[in-house]
Amino acid sequence: MNNLKKVGLSALAGTLASLSAQAGEMAVSGSAEISYTQRDAGEITGNPIGMNKNLTFSGSGELDNGWTVGVSQGTSDAFGLTSASVNIGMGSLGTVTIDSGVGADMGSALDNVVPTAFEEADAGMSTGLHLSGGAINPYGSINYKLPVFSGAQVGISYNPRSGSAASADGATAEGSGKDAHEVSVDWSPEQVPGLRVGGSMGECDDCNAANKDLEEETWFATYVYGPLSIGYQVAEEDNGTTSYDTDIYGVSFNVNDALSVSYQYGETDGYSGGVTAEFTGISAAYNIGPMAIKFTDNSGKNINGVDTDDDDNSELNLSMSF
Repeated sequence: MNNLKKVGLSALAGTLASLSAQAGEMAVSGSAEISYTQRDAGEITGNPIGMNKNLTFSGSGELDNGWTVGVSQGTSDAFGLTSASVNIGMGSLGTVTIDSGVGADMGSALDNVVPTAFEEADAGMSTGLHLSGGAINPYGSINYKLPVFSGAQVGISYNPRSGSAASADGATAEGSGKDAHEVSVDWSPEQVPGLRVGGSMGECDDCNAANKDLEEETWFATYVYGPLSIGYQVAEEDNGTTSYDTDIYGVSFNVNDALSVSYQYGETDGYSGGVTAEFTGISAAYNIGPMAIKFTDNSGKNINGVDTDDDDNSELNLSMSF
């Protein structure tokens, strides 16, 4: 009887060990940032020193057929849950990601890809450039990416109730709009090293307070030649009431392996009275392993189409990743 128990326990232990090996693994990564921000004298209302701390928990595993599964969970400064995603990698069939706040759709990442050493030209402004990437709300969206082929990545996203908050399993969440969809492409042709072109088109039904559709698109081209990077991007946003057109161009230069500098300019047309909002930004970054010292000096003119609203924003940032 004792021998039978020993055999049974040994078999159970072996089974559990086998299951653990297939269950995957967990990892924790994080970052911390300290910033000193300087704005116009009339806008400084508090301590200019800020801090941001983030931890991300991620897990991954592999199925018997070779597919992979993964989960990512972000936390806030107060260690509250902020965003999450679950993805299924299907090999040659592509990858499906269910998003709950991370911005897994390609359009969000392609809103402004013009080279910059640190921040974009409109960072820190009360109202910035009108860019794409707003049609697909990250909470509750389904995102599919085809495998990269000849340097090209194609992504399709869908959200049945764009603008909704995160909801638990078995629950629902209301949104400000109805269904939304987006198609994006990001291509770095193997035949032309250094070139990157692409764009994104998205639409959201009844996606504003006036129950009108939101339509947006963006197209870009960047080129890297040695330490020099240049880029140009256009974007169009039509919210059913007003149509905005945006142009962005910029250049960045790697002085050496650690130091990079950049200049970026962007403008948005479509405001009443023919006013053009303009933004200019100069950035620099110095990387020391996992630590980086970054600086940006941005200025805005005719912000939100108001010809008397000019703004400045400067930031010195120290970031660390681990």
